[in-house]
Amino acid sequence: MKPSQAVASAFRNSLQFSGRSRRPDYWWFFVFVFGGAFLLGLIELALGRATGGWLVRGFQIIIFVPFLAVGWRRLQDTGRPGWWLLVPSAIVIISTFVSGSVLRMLAGIVIPGFAPSVGMTAGQGLVAVLSLVQVMAGLVLVWWMSRPSQHGPNAYGPEPRVH
Repeated sequence: MKPSQAVASAFRNSLQFSGRSRRPDYWWFFVFVFGGAFLLGLIELALGRATGGWLVRGFQIIIFVPFLAVGWRRLQDTGRPGWWLLVPSAIVIISTFVSGSVLRMLAGIVIPGFAPSVGMTAGQGLVAVLSLVQVMAGLVLVWWMSRPSQHGPNAYGPEPRVH
């Protein structure tokens, strides 16, 4: 599949979470998303704005659902349920909750085994552990996304045709 076909396919099937997507479909769209955000960030810098401004945010809003859908289908193509794609996001939400409200509640409680001079509270330690788990979950997802398609039909549909 050519890069332009992969991008067009991702947008055309942006609301389709059933079925399967092959590796080129996902990875060419990934390159488009990464490259698009990078170029828009450079444009914002040239215009005197910090990266992450309105151009990048608008782009992220536009590509969020198509990127989620193609990733979901890509996981299903490897025989895994698409909801695994949500695990790193769930960890971010949990970390945000812990670092915001629970961290204040646990302020001053030192994790056993750490010297008090280190100054790490139980909440900060939990956030650190969750951050490590998030990185590991992300690496597992990248590994799964890079795996070949399951040959033949699987629980998520027939094998996509090679273009």
